[in-house]
Amino acid sequence: MPELPEIETIKLELNQLLINKKIKSVGIKLPKQVKTPRNKFLKIVQGSKIKNIKRRAKILIFDLNNGYHIIFHLKMTGQLIYRDKNGKLSGDGYPIKQDLTDLPNKYSHMIFSFSDGSHLFFNDLRQFGWVKLIDDKGLKEINSSYGPEPLNKNFTFDKFKIIFKDKKSAIKPLLMEQKVIAGIGNIYAQEACFCAGISPMRPANKISEAELKKLYNCLQKILKLAILKKGASVDTYVDAFGHKGKMVPFLKVYGRAGQKCKRCGNKIRLIKQKQRTTYYCPKCQK
Repeated sequence: MPELPEIETIKLELNQLLINKKIKSVGIKLPKQVKTPRNKFLKIVQGSKIKNIKRRAKILIFDLNNGYHIIFHLKMTGQLIYRDKNGKLSGDGYPIKQDLTDLPNKYSHMIFSFSDGSHLFFNDLRQFGWVKLIDDKGLKEINSSYGPEPLNKNFTFDKFKIIFKDKKSAIKPLLMEQKVIAGIGNIYAQEACFCAGISPMRPANKISEAELKKLYNCLQKILKLAILKKGASVDTYVDAFGHKGKMVPFLKVYGRAGQKCKRCGNKIRLIKQKQRTTYYCPKCQK
């Protein structure tokens, strides 16, 4: 599932591509993915302009000039891919995935067509992603349903450590709880724990303040690096141009079960925590 760095990457790119563009039409090929009545969605969205694109946790928010907002949740395999009026836009990254050179394809379940002839394709292999139209009240509800953004300037270490002070849950699944901290998923929770030398199974209230400080700094560093590298394409994630991200070579533990730890040479282990895979080094992480 795309996490904070991947959604932030798409947000930054689409802000360069879509601001002030008029949505001429919307093609809906898989109605179940639109969580607003079709007629209402089309009536309000078609003819509107995109004012701004934001991110909250793992959600993309398109602010429209009519006071409404389109929200996208990509879930496991969702993609938002832009093409100019000629059907091409190379962007800056690895070569475009072969199955994305020609769009739409069989996974293009929504197509936003703009007045300048460009398009935005919402692709989704497993069809868990969704789109919804909301008003300002709905946007406030969305914003209040998530915890603090870990890269916001006002999210200080003092606020970070208060979150974990009395919690007995294991630290790695806790980092993934969206009401605790917004946007962190399975990949970056594991990477942060490895960076800080903390076992993903340690109860949060058993982690010292010094260790929490290291975890806080690691989380900030890793998320910023992942945004710089335009995300980690461990599955179907691509950026707004259809390019894979460049973060995978920088991952230390995720997806490396049985391989040598890049720090100590011990074998990386794999366990399950709340039905999610967790990779860690039993020697480096205590």
